[in-house]
Amino acid sequence: MDQTLKLSPITSVATFLTEGELVAFNAGPDGLIYLVIALKPLDYTTEQQGWAVFPKTRPDLPQKYRVISLSGDKIVLDILIEDESFNIHDVQPLADDLLLVCARSHYGGEGDSEKNGRVYTRDGKFTRAILLGDGIQTVQTTSDGRIWTSFFDEVIFGNFGWQEPVGASGLVAWDSDGSKLYEFQPTEGLEAICDCYALNVESDEDVWFYYYTQFPLVHLHRGEIKAFWDMPVGGSDAFAVSGGRALFRGGYKEPGVFYLFELRGDEDVRMIKKINLRDQNNNDLTAQRVVGRADAIHFISEGYLYRLDVESASEGS
Repeated sequence: MDQTLKLSPITSVATFLTEGELVAFNAGPDGLIYLVIALKPLDYTTEQQGWAVFPKTRPDLPQKYRVISLSGDKIVLDILIEDESFNIHDVQPLADDLLLVCARSHYGGEGDSEKNGRVYTRDGKFTRAILLGDGIQTVQTTSDGRIWTSFFDEVIFGNFGWQEPVGASGLVAWDSDGSKLYEFQPTEGLEAICDCYALNVESDEDVWFYYYTQFPLVHLHRGEIKAFWDMPVGGSDAFAVSGGRALFRGGYKEPGVFYLFELRGDEDVRMIKKINLRDQNNNDLTAQRVVGRADAIHFISEGYLYRLDVESASEGS
């Protein structure tokens, strides 16, 4: 079944980008949307002449960031982070603080690696740095202060000096001080994570993730594998879950569509429908940035913020 849905934007984010560039977009456990905007020119990569471009963990000069959180179209938080020495790629609330994350970290020897988790107060004061590992794909926190990090393939197998990467399992949970609480170990029927494509921390107790190579959707409850399903879509980068249903953004070849699935017992999955999204002017909607959290997928398209939840996607089916 194919369906076309029209979505109205929640708000314009382009108004925040008249000065600066968006470098981080995420959804928190508090239901808010978080944005990080770099206010100085970006210095995120370096090029070796005649060879390749590499990511930089640190700019040559400290960066200035603006952090905004939104509840619908209302600004809840709007602060400046001055003189940050790391390039920032992700953001989450961390209890009463804010966690800014650089996705990369160089290994500098035992106890001397780059601490790429940067913790700030809500008025922009730096409090501490924690090591979260190299090659972070996504960061999502819980309301009780745990940090979940998923990792991409380049680093699971080791890079940036890491022979034994802290994210080698592909999925790790930490406490707010950077002590490891959990790392994924596959059970029978599951393979090791080679690249964790999407993460959804639904609640303090329930975490879902989806990974390469077989692209299973795995449900953790209190750190134990409760269920998993081999999904009939490969290469998706965001999903939402609710009431035995999962909403996935299309994979490698279909980033502009969404799929709604029913998650049955015994690892059985049924596709309910394929969804094409259009805006109020009947133009196709394609996400430039996307994140799944709990029952909704949030995305930015052409400077506007949108939200599609499982309930809305399920209407008429």
